[in-house]
Amino acid sequence: MSIELNLGFLPPDKLSQEVVERKGLGHPDTLVDGIVEQAELDYSSYCLENFGAIPHHNLDKATLIGGLCLQKYGGGKFQAPLDMIFMGRASQSFGVETIPLAEIQYTAAKKYLARVLPHLDTDDPTVYGARSLTSTHSTRPHWFTPRSIDDLPEYQGNSPRANDTATMISYWPLTASENLTLSLEGYFYKDNAQGLPEPRFDHFGQDIKVMTVRNGDTITATLAVPQITTETPTKEIYFERERELEKALQAYALEIVGDEAKINIILNTQTKGPSPRPYLVTAGSCTDFGEEGAVGRGNKTHGIISSFRPNTMEAPHGKNPTYFVGKILGYQADIISRNIFVQTGSRCQVVMQANIGDDLFDPSRIVVSTESNVDYDTINDIVAKSLSLGRDTTQRIIDEAHFLPGTKSWSDNATT
Repeated sequence: MSIELNLGFLPPDKLSQEVVERKGLGHPDTLVDGIVEQAELDYSSYCLENFGAIPHHNLDKATLIGGLCLQKYGGGKFQAPLDMIFMGRASQSFGVETIPLAEIQYTAAKKYLARVLPHLDTDDPTVYGARSLTSTHSTRPHWFTPRSIDDLPEYQGNSPRANDTATMISYWPLTASENLTLSLEGYFYKDNAQGLPEPRFDHFGQDIKVMTVRNGDTITATLAVPQITTETPTKEIYFERERELEKALQAYALEIVGDEAKINIILNTQTKGPSPRPYLVTAGSCTDFGEEGAVGRGNKTHGIISSFRPNTMEAPHGKNPTYFVGKILGYQADIISRNIFVQTGSRCQVVMQANIGDDLFDPSRIVVSTESNVDYDTINDIVAKSLSLGRDTTQRIIDEAHFLPGTKSWSDNATT
C-alpha cells in the first residue's frame, strides 16, 4: 500500500463562492437510491442468513415512473399509478434453493416508502405498483446461478479482487454551507427508534430541494417545499403556512450557522409574484404527476451535491457490498476521511483509485490531501487500520446501512 500525502488542501469555504445542492428524501432520484439500497440490504441479509454468503447481484438499475394525480386543495384521486421497475441482474437461486428476489424487492420498496412517504398508499393498485425485470443473464456459467460458495471467486483466497476500474472520493468535515444545506432539509425530519429519518409534519411533503449559494460571507438558501393536498383544504391555509415556515427556516438557519455569515432563506420561488403557483403534492413527491427517478442521479458523498468539490460518478446504491469497488472503497474513503479529521484535527480529502483485478483492499493509488501539516505515519496507520478490515467491510456496510439515504434530522441538531 502506497499513500501519497499532499499538504495544502483547499476546502470550498476558502473560496469566494460556494454552491451546494440537496435532493431531499422524497425527490424521485433519492427515492430510487433508497429503495434499491433497502432491497440490497434485505437481499444480502437474507442470503447471509440462509447460505452464509452473498451471491452475485447488482440491483442498482431501477427506475420509478411517476403516476398522475391532479393537485388540488383537499386532495384528489390518482388517475395513473406510480410504477416501480427493478432491473439489473441477480442470483435467484443458490444451489437447489430459490431466492425470492422479487418478493424481497417488493417488500423492501414498500418498507422504505412507508417510512419516507407516509401519505403514499402502496397497497392501493390505483396509486402504486411494482415490477421486477431483474435477470440472470450472463456469459459466465453459474455467475448468477451458483451451485455453492465455490462459484463465488470473491470468497476464495485472501481478498476479493476489484470488479472495475474506478475512483472514489470523500472528504471531511462539511463546510458551513454544506452542513446548512443538509440541515435545512433535515428540519422536516425526526429520527425513529431505529435512528432513521421520518417526517415530523403531516402537512409538508417530502420532495424538498435545497440550493445554497455562498458569495463571500452571504449565504442564500433557496428551498422548494411542498404541502400535502389532503392536509391543505384551502389556499389561505397554504399561504399562511408558507409564510410561517419561511420565518421558521430563517431562524433555524441562524441557529445552524450562527453569526458567521449573513443568511437569506427563499422559500418556493414559484409562489412569489403576481401569479403565484402553489407547490402541492398528494403522496409527498413529484412522482404524483409524472416525475421519474433513477439510480445515481441524486446526491453524492455525504448526501449532497457540492459543486466545488471533486466528484466521482460512482453510484453505490444497490450494488453488491462484497466486491463492487465503488461501494467497498467508497465506504473506506468515507471512514478514513472522518478518522483523519478526528485524529489530526485537519480537514482533508481522500481519493482512492483501483484498477480491475486489484486486491480490493490494496488499491492502486491512495491520495490524502490535508489542510494543515500532519504526520505521514499517522495517516498511514489510519488508512492501514481501515483497510485491514478486509471482508469485514461488507458486514459493516450492511449493519450500519451506510449507503441508505439519510439526512441531518432536526432531532440531531436539536440535541447538539
